[in-house]
Amino acid sequence: MSDKPRDPVNDRPATRAVHAGERVDPATGAINTPVYRSSTFRFDSTDDLLAGQRGERPGFYTRHGHPNFAAVEGKFAALHGAEDAVVFASGMAAFAAIVLGNLRTGDRVVALADLYGGTRVLLEEMRGRFGIPTTYVALHDDAALRAALVGAKLLVAESPTNPTLRVADVPALGRAAKSAGALFAFDNTFATPVHLRPLGLGVDVVYESATKALGGHSDLLAGLVAGSKAALVPVRSARKLYGAIPDPESAWLLERGMKTLVARVERQSASSLAVARHLEAHPGVRRVFHPMLASHPDHALARRLMPTGSGGMVTFACRGGLGAARRLADTVRLIANAPSLGGVESVLSLPLYTSHSYLTPVERAAIDVTDDLVRLSVGLEDVADLCADLDRALAT
Repeated sequence: MSDKPRDPVNDRPATRAVHAGERVDPATGAINTPVYRSSTFRFDSTDDLLAGQRGERPGFYTRHGHPNFAAVEGKFAALHGAEDAVVFASGMAAFAAIVLGNLRTGDRVVALADLYGGTRVLLEEMRGRFGIPTTYVALHDDAALRAALVGAKLLVAESPTNPTLRVADVPALGRAAKSAGALFAFDNTFATPVHLRPLGLGVDVVYESATKALGGHSDLLAGLVAGSKAALVPVRSARKLYGAIPDPESAWLLERGMKTLVARVERQSASSLAVARHLEAHPGVRRVFHPMLASHPDHALARRLMPTGSGGMVTFACRGGLGAARRLADTVRLIANAPSLGGVESVLSLPLYTSHSYLTPVERAAIDVTDDLVRLSVGLEDVADLCADLDRALAT
């Protein structure tokens, strides 16, 4: 097997999404990577086995590596312009491997307060179980960030943030982390490599929940990390040690989903902005969060860092408080009330009960996650149909 040769002149994001990482089966010439349902692999010699053990060829023992993993990893690395990538069983497993692979008891993490709730829970587990504390810093508080990074080993950020879609100044964060000698890990799930490639902005390792837009069809769980080969050595070792690997079938589904990533995300970005504009004019909506709206507090920064769009997410607050938000969630018909995002179908959720249910009311208030907030992941349906569904539900 070998990577399918590509024309470097045309090797742009859409082309990489389709062709990068492909494994060609010389016996059949199959246009798609086969699913290799094998937990172990035969080697021609001990030297060949040792090469597989070192990761110099795909396939050794599936916990160490697998041809279907290699196909996905090659595609993700190409999309981010990275040297290497590692696939995991979930986005949380990917982030856990970054932390467990790089930190020891007594090390300290600095994180932007605007984080996915599950990420904050994992960081608090690291504090309680392993003595690795986290200092949270408000978005755009540069002075507090510089002070907190003194002596820290890891900086964690995401952008656009979940769920209020705030935009971090990634280059500024990268400079601060480098100055302090801290590793910079960045969650790029919402933007995807279609709209933001953080490794060129000072990020050391970028990770994404591949369950979301990368897979794109709500039919798998996976996570991915990309970076330099050196930066991914501890990450890959953590995957091997803790066994947080996907099934080959899931890896195959992920590779298939990633082939249409650019087409899907470009459509979803345009649709989410159209829905956001519609909601901003609706009398039943108190506030709309979308980085491409002029009303967004980080609009100028978003346009500079993500000139082609910000992804398929739009978040809004309902007039009438939590009761109105719950009625909306209970009465939409086309849009599903479900705790995920990034698929071809539109789904909404109330962060109070889903992504940020783990946080205290004080913690939620500090990052503007109010009880009346609705997070909407816009799929591939017609925008007019989505707006009609929202209008009907808001009228209740």
